Amino acid sequence: MGVMTSPASDSLKEIHMRLDERVRAMDEPRWLASRYAAEADRTALIVLYAFYYELARVRVAVTDQTMGQIRFQWWRDALNEIEQGQLREHDVVQALADQIAGARLEAPTLTALIERHEAAFLEQDRSLEPEDLLISVAARCLDPAATLEKPLADIALEWAALRRSEARTHLLPRQKIAARIRPALAHLRLRHLWQQDPNPSALKTRLSVLMAMLTGRI
Repeated sequence: MGVMTSPASDSLKEIHMRLDERVRAMDEPRWLASRYAAEADRTALIVLYAFYYELARVRVAVTDQTMGQIRFQWWRDALNEIEQGQLREHDVVQALADQIAGARLEAPTLTALIERHEAAFLEQDRSLEPEDLLISVAARCLDPAATLEKPLADIALEWAALRRSEARTHLLPRQKIAARIRPALAHLRLRHLWQQDPNPSALKTRLSVLMAMLTGRI
C-alpha cells in the first residue's frame, strides 16, 4: 500500500524527514508553502500531505475498481486501528498516529478524505478529488478555529484543475487569507502563474509563493 517501515528501526524524526522528502518530490507547490510554517505546524502539514498523496496515488497504481476499493479500505482500517491503539508498520500510519494523538489531525476528517478520493476514483473524475477539503484540514492544522469560506474552496478546485493542465479562460477573483493559515494556502496563488505559463521556472514558482505569504492574496 505504500513504503513500509519498521517502528523498531526508524524513529519518528526519521519518518518525518522521509515524508518531507517524499512530499517535496511529489507535491512541491504545497511543500514550498509549508516551509513558512513553524516546525510543529510544518510537520503536521507534511504528514497530512503525505497521507493525501497515498490516497491520490491509488488512481495511478491500479485501474481495477475492486483493487482500488481494497486500497482505500486499507486506509480506513488503519485509521480505525490508530484509534484503538494499534499501529501498522507503515511510515504514514506511524506519522498520522502521532498527529492524531497530538490533536493536530482527526480520524473522522481523514476518513472523509478517503471517502471523497474513493468516489473520484470510482467515477474516474478527478474534478471530484477533495482539494477543497484538503485546504480546510490543512488550515485547521495551523489554526483549529479556522473556517474557510466557499470562495477559497472554489479556488482550491480551480488550482487543481490548472495543475492538471485544464484550461481556464478567466480565474476566480483573488482572496485575502489570514496570516496564521498562509502556509496552508499560499500555493494557491500559483494558479495565476500557471495560467500565463504552464511550466514556470523554479524561481518564478518560489516568488509566487513568497508573494502569497507576504500579501496574503491568493
